[in-house]
Amino acid sequence: MTLFTSAVLLAWCLQQQYEEKSANFRILYREVTVKLSQHDAIIPLLPEKQYPQEVQKILPQIISWRRHHYQEPRIPIVKEGQARYWLNFSSLSLLVDLNTLLKAIPEKAAFRHIALRWNNTALYNSGAPEDAGYWRWDKTIASPSQPFVLSAVDGPEWGQLTAKIILFPAIFWALTLYLFRQYQMNKKRRAIADLRASYSELARLNTLGELAAGIVHELNQPLTAALSYNQAALRLIQQDQTSDVPPLLSASVLQIKRIDDLLCQFRQRLTSEHAHYQPINLQTLWRRVLTLLDNEIRQQKVQPASAFATDLPLLNAPPLWVEQILHNLLSNAIQAQKGHTATPWVHLQVSAEAGGITLTLSDGGPGFSPEALQRALMPFYTTRAEGTGLGMTLVDTLVQRLNGNITLGNQTGGGACIQIWLPVTPQET
Repeated sequence: MTLFTSAVLLAWCLQQQYEEKSANFRILYREVTVKLSQHDAIIPLLPEKQYPQEVQKILPQIISWRRHHYQEPRIPIVKEGQARYWLNFSSLSLLVDLNTLLKAIPEKAAFRHIALRWNNTALYNSGAPEDAGYWRWDKTIASPSQPFVLSAVDGPEWGQLTAKIILFPAIFWALTLYLFRQYQMNKKRRAIADLRASYSELARLNTLGELAAGIVHELNQPLTAALSYNQAALRLIQQDQTSDVPPLLSASVLQIKRIDDLLCQFRQRLTSEHAHYQPINLQTLWRRVLTLLDNEIRQQKVQPASAFATDLPLLNAPPLWVEQILHNLLSNAIQAQKGHTATPWVHLQVSAEAGGITLTLSDGGPGFSPEALQRALMPFYTTRAEGTGLGMTLVDTLVQRLNGNITLGNQTGGGACIQIWLPVTPQET
């Protein structure tokens, strides 16, 4: 039992020493990386004429530099000797002294051997021979111009272990306390893990609830439109007016295809599939949205208008996302003007701005109330008795996933004004 306790304590002490050495190596690596990265940063700041004294006050490791009047390919690193090397760029070369660079790093003294290599060429060696210890650390410097391999070698400090191994009672109780602490920490981790699992389950259930509500909201309009078109076609068939049936059936097929696209999108959200990005012609997409809402537009006698900039670039995004944004905005604008004005209208203006595309949709409705301006993008907020309160929330979600932004406001003469900015080449978030 005594030997077993001593062996366990010895292993623990060695592990502690190794962790301490590893921490010193990480600090050494960070300091070396920072100093080497200064060489890249100093390039545009170096004057045409050399003033070594001034430069060496800030970066003493730079011995000299020289500019090249002709840009041509050069070997990035050229060993000079005495732990020096030339760092070559297309128009400038720096002579760097690694002895000076590493001299100011105190963590260097914690290791028996330190080395810097580039392409298996030793640029710097310090301390005892490389085989002076059996603990070794190697890591490549994260620098595009100086991807050196930093190596450090060390071994246990046996002199620090002897007294600890002899003191068996203290060792035993220290080990007992250590194990008890480990037990408490593991118990705490298990409790935290259980809480996280419960939270994940609740979050998943909440997401499923929001998804179900979103399905109801998004599928309601195309289902209603398809039903309306089919009923109209059935009445015409019963009246032997079959010449007017094909357009109605074509409109119904278009709504059913939209339902299929929406269901595919919901499946992507459930399976974490990535949406397909492709170039979009916004003018063509706007005409499709007008076709999808043609039934509502005709019923409410809305006059849609649009203005597209001539130099408008193609927007790279999932077409269904942008279609849902425009569809929800137009549908809300139509509903907002119901019974409010005798000549309802909607205007969409699209222009290129700040590396992206700005869409501004305005209408002739009552506009946003002060409360609506604050809460319109929140889930389940609605001012209509038959509304679900998810349309604007979905718009905001899709705009955010495209790295864009949305602004709600009112026009001076009345009516709502919604402005959306989308980058031309968004990255999904």
